[in-house]
Amino acid sequence: MDTEFSTPGQIMSDEPTLKDLAASAEVVVFHSTVTDLGGLDELLESSGRDWRAIEMGMGSADNREQFARLKALTGSTTLPQVFIDGRFVGGLQAATARIEAPGRHPNAASWMGYLGLLPFAAAAAGPWLGLAWTVEWLLAYGAVILSFVGAIHWGLAMGQHHPAPASFHASVIPALVGWVALILPTLIGLPLLAVGFMAWRFWEARYAAMVMPRWFRRLRTVLTVGAVAALIGGWLALLPATGTA
Repeated sequence: MDTEFSTPGQIMSDEPTLKDLAASAEVVVFHSTVTDLGGLDELLESSGRDWRAIEMGMGSADNREQFARLKALTGSTTLPQVFIDGRFVGGLQAATARIEAPGRHPNAASWMGYLGLLPFAAAAAGPWLGLAWTVEWLLAYGAVILSFVGAIHWGLAMGQHHPAPASFHASVIPALVGWVALILPTLIGLPLLAVGFMAWRFWEARYAAMVMPRWFRRLRTVLTVGAVAALIGGWLALLPATGTA
C-alpha cells in the first residue's frame, strides 16, 4: 500500500490526472486529514490487494479546488471516495461491501487448486505401483496445467487499463513448452515440464507480482511445488526401467 500526502498544488491539476490517479492502483482511496477509514485500510491489507491512499488536505485554496474537481468527476460531495480498478464505487460502506463480497473466491480458488494436485499425485504414484502407463497421463495433465497457468496472465493483462504487451507475449510461452513436452519422449518431457513450472513461477515473482493478489501468489507457490514434485517423482520412477539409474 502507498500513502500520499498532499501539499498545496501537489494533487491533481485537472480531470484527466484525477482519472489517472484513480486508476494508479487496484484500489485508490481519496481521503481528508480527518477521515476515519473505519477499518477499510485493515481490510485492504488483509485482502492482499494493491491499494493506495491519497490525502486531500483542505488547508489551501488549491487543494479545495482539486476536491471540487473530484466532486465534479464522481458526483459525490464527501470524503472518502474509493475507486476500484479505476471506477468510482462510493464511500466506505460501498467500498467495504465490494471488497468483502469476493472474499469467498480465494477459498474457492484454493480448494480447486489443491484438488488439481490430485491427478498429479495419482499419475505420479502409478509407476511406483506397477502402472507405468500413468506417466503418459502425468505428462498430458502437466502440459494442460502449465498452459492454464500461463493463460491466467493473459486474463490478468486484459483486466488492466494499460497492460504491458510483454504480459500477452509471455503468457503463451507455457503453452508452447507444454506442447513441446508432449511431442518429446516422456523421459525428457517430464523434466521439461518441471523446469517450465519453476521458470514460470520465477517469471511471475519477478515480473507479475504486482498484478497478483497476495493470497494468489502464495497459492501459486504451493501449487507449483506440488506439480514439480509429482513430475519429478514420476520421472524418477521411469529411470530404473530405462537402465539410466
